[in-house]
Amino acid sequence: MKNLARHIYRRIRAQLLQRMIPKSDAPLPLNIAELRIEVIGFFHSISGIGESARLCAQQLAADGYQVQCTSVEKFFHKPEDLAWDWPAQKPNSSGATAINCRIYHLNPPMLPPVIFQMGITHFKKTYNIGYWAWELEAIPSEWVNAIRYMNAIITPSRFTTDVIQRYTDYPVLTATHPVTRGEATQGMRGKLNIPEQAFLVSSIFSFGSAMERKNPLALVAAFKQAFAHTPDAYLVLKANTGGDSPEKQQLLDAIAGHPNICLIDQHWSRADVLGLIQSSDLYASLHRSEGFGLTLAEAMLLDTPVLATAWSGNVDFCTAENSFLVPCTPIAVNSNHPEFQEVDNITWADADSQAAAQILGDIYRDRTLLANRKSCCAQQMQNCIDSNKYEHALQQLVNARINPL
Repeated sequence: MKNLARHIYRRIRAQLLQRMIPKSDAPLPLNIAELRIEVIGFFHSISGIGESARLCAQQLAADGYQVQCTSVEKFFHKPEDLAWDWPAQKPNSSGATAINCRIYHLNPPMLPPVIFQMGITHFKKTYNIGYWAWELEAIPSEWVNAIRYMNAIITPSRFTTDVIQRYTDYPVLTATHPVTRGEATQGMRGKLNIPEQAFLVSSIFSFGSAMERKNPLALVAAFKQAFAHTPDAYLVLKANTGGDSPEKQQLLDAIAGHPNICLIDQHWSRADVLGLIQSSDLYASLHRSEGFGLTLAEAMLLDTPVLATAWSGNVDFCTAENSFLVPCTPIAVNSNHPEFQEVDNITWADADSQAAAQILGDIYRDRTLLANRKSCCAQQMQNCIDSNKYEHALQQLVNARINPL
């Protein structure tokens, strides 16, 4: 009964509620210094979408913008997982206090509950930007319906920008997640009983993000092939929200009998997660698709080289010079994720696990391969962030208003 109610709500939201939201006629100020921005998202949530909102607010404030934060857990009856304190903003030099631009770090399915509860009147008073992350080469009809009422869309990668741009003439721009290095817990190897001299590979994912997309089974297969008889090589899979799901059991079955492969399904602090990444020799993701690849970016900033599928959002910053790229072939998307089921006849990447196994073995035998990537991965990641900032996207929107085509 509960599943039926969810299905009915999704249909109403996608086909009715999305169409009821009007587009704002409010312009973006021609003087970018007059922008007063409200960032809306899950600021109190331990999730990728929550982190994206926090990073956005922090970068905009660091670049001198007046920023207000509104967290939306209450609109979805979600608990607040972490504290988030944001200073109240003072009036700018002209004395203005009114918000004139909003950036919604919410994908389309989350927008109607927030917009209606915050008030349509408020929505119509500001220039509204959706910050959307998506992992496939086509978007669901609900996303197409939501494009209509956004003044502009920003995405974290050229991959996602190119996909959404096919559906609209509205501005669609790229602003790389402004990932930060962050404070990492020291001594994580000791806490996990992994020897300091052992070869450690780590990977982080959420079962809630669709295990078939994150594809840890391919990484497990590659690791087992490379290190079936290598006791000093370890793979740590850090996950959450697995519960007693069949996906989790499938993964447990795959690693059974391999004491050097560990699955940890629990919430950790950000510092502990970063500590695991920093203590690893290599961070790995054989994903089938990524809208960005947040943990890959975090690893690179921590000077931990990455092994990753050579496809989708992460290729903005993962190159043959700074990463180990795994070749892939397109396969049909097969997923039970509700949003993915709304898109037909599309493909995503199937990483070559044998090629990944070969790379893992090569790295284990010749650690200079790691040193070469380690010498440049952090700086090149930072260059990507600095070249694609929110302020650059906002300036492009202002320039387009000043000099329309």
